[in-house]
Amino acid sequence: MTKNILLGAAAAVFMSLSAASAATLNLIGTGQTHEVTRNDIDASFNTSIDIITGDQKTYGNGLFLDAGTGLAQVTYTYLGAEAGNSNFAAVFGGGEFFNRGGLRSTPGEQITVTQQGSGLLDFAFGTYAPLRALGIFFNDGLALPGSSNFAMGFIQIDLNSFYVLFDDIARGDRDFDDIAIRIDVAAVPIPAGGLLLLSALAGALVMRRRTNIA
Repeated sequence: MTKNILLGAAAAVFMSLSAASAATLNLIGTGQTHEVTRNDIDASFNTSIDIITGDQKTYGNGLFLDAGTGLAQVTYTYLGAEAGNSNFAAVFGGGEFFNRGGLRSTPGEQITVTQQGSGLLDFAFGTYAPLRALGIFFNDGLALPGSSNFAMGFIQIDLNSFYVLFDDIARGDRDFDDIAIRIDVAAVPIPAGGLLLLSALAGALVMRRRTNIA
């Protein structure tokens, strides 16, 4: 009985280790692409990119974190913006980036949050001025207003990183440089206490076996 309990506890720790061993990003898209030609933030963004327009945005598509049941550290880096509208990128539970005004962000600024388990990342882009262009585009929700003029573009860097580019309501210029961010994810290592528990369980199993043999 004791052996079964110890083995069960050890299995639980191993499962925790496994859950924390990886974190990757995947795009759940809509099959939409766009050839960007006039991006003023980074010339490398002038390429064919995957996009999701506002009229195609649902609660089931967007940038998805695959972290099993473990914890993942998600880092958002502001890359810049070239827009006539006043825009923002909001990281829920972390803060915002702004492209103009007194709170204007500087390229390289970062926001880091921790997410438990897998799911669509909890961030959004939006426009707060002028009034004719007001709206918000949730990665884990809808575009409000649900307009095809709002769009997000996605460029995969590697399994852990994406560039995400916002295109606001600006008469369909489709340059995807109205705010650009980079998103990186990494698994949160299991606490040292978990490793200590695993070592203790292994030692207990060895001692029990020796006692039974004696």
